[in-house]
Amino acid sequence: MYAAQAGSAITFQEPVRSVIFEKEMAGLFEQAYSIEYFGGSQLVIDDDALLRWARQNNISPARTQLEALQRGIVPLRYVKNLRALKPVEQKLICSSKALICGCGGLGGIVIHLLARAGVGYLRLVDGDTFTLTNLNRQLLGESSNLSESKALAAAERVRAVNPLVEVEACNLMVQQDNVEPLMQGMDVVLDALDNLSGRFLLADSARKLGIPFIHAAVAGWWGQVSTFLPYSTHNLEAIYGELRSRDPAEEATGVLGPTAAIIGSLEALEAIRLLAGRTPAYTDKLLYFDGESGRMEILPL
Repeated sequence: MYAAQAGSAITFQEPVRSVIFEKEMAGLFEQAYSIEYFGGSQLVIDDDALLRWARQNNISPARTQLEALQRGIVPLRYVKNLRALKPVEQKLICSSKALICGCGGLGGIVIHLLARAGVGYLRLVDGDTFTLTNLNRQLLGESSNLSESKALAAAERVRAVNPLVEVEACNLMVQQDNVEPLMQGMDVVLDALDNLSGRFLLADSARKLGIPFIHAAVAGWWGQVSTFLPYSTHNLEAIYGELRSRDPAEEATGVLGPTAAIIGSLEALEAIRLLAGRTPAYTDKLLYFDGESGRMEILPL
């Protein structure tokens, strides 16, 4: 879906031209209506109408929202994205695919925000289950789903939040034998893991397959985000050096919920920039957040 060359921003190809007959599309136009928006008019459509049309024509909801967008009909749920995003950027986001590894503190935030933004296909990976100690920061965890799969709970939440996107739950840990198959067909890989070995495995595999990789990590009051494109000069070693396991001192800092929420939001925003065809903000840089002092810095790698 993207093409990149050294020293250039990522560019995206337009979604495949519609193969739906215009006669069938007339039914979609009949369900759309015009609203006043920022001094102009915008053709929009409700979720129920889109989903009903998808069922009638045996087309996935994700494909249906693309058909609508290609004809200038914006799903009403995305109207507040406009102005910040151009219609063509919303269309690119809705035609994109993201792999999110980790459905805990960081991943829960990222998953929510990318689903709400309309990312067309979300592959969610986590082999862990919820425990009581997760509930201070993990948005997807609740008293009612303790001991349940994080990936399955995440997929269920996505379907409730946005039925127009496709979601795949992978109840497994990222390992050497599955990491590349998990990345196949993806437009971006998001790191929401809590271990360095898994992070390096994701970073190395994403580079090998030519897929943008967004790294994020949190500990206590502190967090960081960095982006590595297929042509990046640097890799995770620029941040961690020879370290391949968490420092016990870092482990002892715990994780505050607001820290995970802030860093997860920044990671999701970076993914939206990238999937919309814009230049990522943190390529070969490290955004460092100090929640204790309230300061944020962007450091060159």
